[in-house]
Amino acid sequence: MKNIYLIGFMGAGKSTVGRILAERLRMSFVDTDELVAVRAGHSIPEIFSRFGEERFRNLERKAVAKVSREGGHVVALGGGVPLDDRNWRLLKRTGITVYLRESPEVLARRLADDTTRPLLCGHEGAARIRRIEELLSVREPRYLEADIVVECRGRPPGEIAGEILERLRGEMG
Repeated sequence: MKNIYLIGFMGAGKSTVGRILAERLRMSFVDTDELVAVRAGHSIPEIFSRFGEERFRNLERKAVAKVSREGGHVVALGGGVPLDDRNWRLLKRTGITVYLRESPEVLARRLADDTTRPLLCGHEGAARIRRIEELLSVREPRYLEADIVVECRGRPPGEIAGEILERLRGEMG
């Protein structure tokens, strides 16, 4: 059975929507950030600060490879996972990709008090929105290659999961 991969920027709701979607589909839920943290024995911010982003991306690649071999999961992926071409080919081959698209303003509001995001550290208020826009300008072209793009518009997670279910039924025939 194929995986359903939720992609998008941090704060888009991949984990929250993913848990709801997995429950409705009677599938297991996996969060690759959680897999990386457990495997490394450190939180994501600790991995970034102690070992650097490159080490984190290597651990992330291994987590993606593991979950892609298993199949049958709803998977919340870290925001940078799809940017790695090897990861992207694996995702496209082993599952259906779903981009949870959210505005920079909503993302910034959701992440306003979150100090655990290494790529946003040191950016507050308007500077945080600009940083999100900057990162999205690099990431979104890949995100838009997803099989399904869902415009979230700050909607409740259950509603977004419902839309994904409807669209998956169309994808799967």
